[in-house]
Amino acid sequence: MPGESQRQRMREAQLANQRAARLRRIIIAGSLVLAAVLIAVMAVVFVQQSQRTTADATASATAGLPYPPNATDARDGIVVSANQGTPVVGLYFDYQCKGCYQFDSSFGAALNILGQTKAITLVYHTRVFLDQGNADGLSHKAALAAACADVVGYYEAYHEAIWEAAADGPYTDQLFLQTIPDKVGIASADLTAFRSCYSNGNLKAFVQGVEDAAMKAGLTETPMLTVNGKAIPNSEFTGMSGDDLKQIIEKAAKG
Repeated sequence: MPGESQRQRMREAQLANQRAARLRRIIIAGSLVLAAVLIAVMAVVFVQQSQRTTADATASATAGLPYPPNATDARDGIVVSANQGTPVVGLYFDYQCKGCYQFDSSFGAALNILGQTKAITLVYHTRVFLDQGNADGLSHKAALAAACADVVGYYEAYHEAIWEAAADGPYTDQLFLQTIPDKVGIASADLTAFRSCYSNGNLKAFVQGVEDAAMKAGLTETPMLTVNGKAIPNSEFTGMSGDDLKQIIEKAAKG
């Protein structure tokens, strides 16, 4: 009958619509689950990548590096400012030396400016003789911490922070591992790498090598400034200030 055929077609259409709606719900639900899975996978990958980044940085600092990245070719110091064709100015100091602290207060900023303005090539030679052969003494620890700071790219700021702390009493591991890194901004993977370098003593041989090279060269005083390898008598700095430093260096370079 015509009426029954029409009702049959309506039921079939209704069933088809229901099947289509159910299929859409399944597809939407599946898409949501897939999206959640993808987000979870991406999160795991991100965490693993972050862990690898930290691990890689730590590994680079614990791989027994023989010297810091900005060490001189002779491994007898660390280059602060490299400017080809300029006088090579070396500063020899011990972080426990009171005269060195005073020299830095008077001339340290001027030295850095001359290096930054490409007037000189500036090299720091960190001595440890005040430890009197104690490889675990505070001069050794300060020199090691500064060298490890060079590994993560914070040498100059770290060096300056050591001198700023010198007036507050004896250096400590807490100062080297936490206080100064916080002050100069060493953080995250860099902090992990720095601490590993310091705690494992990776650069102890380099630190001692700088001291040995200075002794071999007959440079027995600190502070001492050299220009192209020639020592400037400390008497040259008496009554002088940072404003006079460029003239003193130029005079020594000509001599």
